[in-house]
This record gives sequence, structure tokens and C-alpha cells, in this order.
Amino acid sequence: MSGVSVRIPGPPELAEERVIRPALFVLFRIALGPSADYYGPRFLAFERAGRAMAGWHWPALFAPPVWAFYRRLWGAGVFFTVLPLAGAATMAMVAPWLGDHTWVWVACAILLTVLLPGIAGATLASGLLYRRIRKAIRDAEAVAASPAQVASRIASIMPVSPHAALALGSFALAFVVGGAGPVLSTAYHEHAVRVKVSKALAAVEPIKAQVEDSWEAMRRWPWPALAAGMPGRAGAVLFDEVSVDAETGRVRLEVGASIPELAGKAILLAPAIDQRERIRWFCVPVGVSERFLPQACRPGAKR
Repeated sequence: MSGVSVRIPGPPELAEERVIRPALFVLFRIALGPSADYYGPRFLAFERAGRAMAGWHWPALFAPPVWAFYRRLWGAGVFFTVLPLAGAATMAMVAPWLGDHTWVWVACAILLTVLLPGIAGATLASGLLYRRIRKAIRDAEAVAASPAQVASRIASIMPVSPHAALALGSFALAFVVGGAGPVLSTAYHEHAVRVKVSKALAAVEPIKAQVEDSWEAMRRWPWPALAAGMPGRAGAVLFDEVSVDAETGRVRLEVGASIPELAGKAILLAPAIDQRERIRWFCVPVGVSERFLPQACRPGAKR
């Protein structure tokens, strides 16, 4: 029986690729158990191509670890469990560069921790299962003396494990939530602080404009009396104290209760004159961690 083959109809030039042993198709069905009608044609396509190929499998999209453990793919189950954690760690690294829009932060978090791991599961699922079953068939054929013994050995292997899907799948989901949750929570908290700092900096834009007007009108920084009155006239109320240095034009922003995480720290907005006699502003944090700073106020940023 093992020497008998069937030629699937098709163009003559593809004839060599389309020769498949009928026994192999039967063994696939035995090894697959549930959903053999779904996987069987895909596995035949892999056989014709000579390798597993990426595809799409909806059940693996929504809960890749649960699907993998159900299909007794232990290594794949661990891999799919780790993917969201890697996505959360990546999110924590890239979050400071996403700007101040919360919807962008949320979209990126969902992409890295939910969508990409799910897409990886959906595209890799059929190929991973094919490799496991194909290996089981090769191992059985290597030691069995007849096709009947091969089929018997394959039939003795449990094709699925609902108990593993329930137990290990639940553990995997809890592990993902417990591992990725705190990382994303911390990253979002830092994002919220950056948004506050960005809004506070926007509130002192009128002060910067007055400093620039003074320079353009007199080619000097504001007179002491003028500098002292700038914060009040600009309505800079989001910082505990705002002051303008009459000698350098620097605007010092003392952070207080409005942003508790940065209380007692300060941000300097330092003007500098370029070659064209134009003012460029540099944001200089004083004791403020970079992870709490919006992009416009990172070290070296200028506006």
C-alpha cells in the first residue's frame, strides 16, 4: 500500500508536485482527529509544495495559546504566550516617541499586545500543526513494519487535549494579563504625565512670545520689571511658579501639585540666537526623568 500513489489532476508541468500517496492522506485524517476535513486539504497543499506555508486560521487568531495547547503544540503554546509580553515590553520602549495623542498610544498598545500576536497565531497555526503531524507520521513509518501498524501507532496518539486547552490556556491568559498588565499600566501612567507636561508647556507659549517680542523690538531680553510681570499677564497657572530671567531670557517653570510625579522639579525654556538673529528655544529639564518628558522637551530638542 505504501508504494501506491495517486496523481491529482493538473497541468503536466506540475505533475511531479502533485503525486501524493493515498495512505498519507488517510494518516493525516487519523492524526488530525477533529476538523480533519478542514486541515486535510491544506496539508495536501503543503505536501504538493514540499513545505508548510503561511495561511490563515481563525480560531488561532483570538486565543493562540489556547489553540496551541488544544492541539498539543506545547512549544508553540509557550511562544504564543510570550508574544504579548514581548509586545508590552516593546510598547514601553516606544511609548515616549508616540506623541501626546492618547488614541495613538491605545492603538499602538492594542496592535503590539493583541493584534500582532493574534495575527502570528492565525498565520502560523496550520504550518505548525502540519509539521508536528508530519513528524509523527515519519516516526511511525520508521519503526512500523506495515501500513496497518503505522495507522495504529498514529491512532494511539491523542490528536487534541481539551483539558490542556482549558488548564494551560487559562494559565497562559492569566500569565499574559499579569505580566503585560503592569507594564502597560506603568507605560500609560508615564504617557499621562507627558500629556500633562505638554499641556503645561503649551500654556506658557505666550510668555515665550513676549520674550521674542522684546528681543525683536529692543535686541535685548526683557527689562526686569517687564520680565516680572510676564507670567501673570500670560495666565501661566499650571506651574507652581513661573519666572523670567531678565539677563538671559530664560523661562523657569517650577512643577508643583498640578503634576505630583514631578513635584519639586523644574523645566527651563532657554532662548538662543541663531546666525539669522532668530530665537530658538531649548527645553532643559532639571531633575525630570526623560520618560516623563514630551518629545519637544527631550534633551537637545529645540523649537
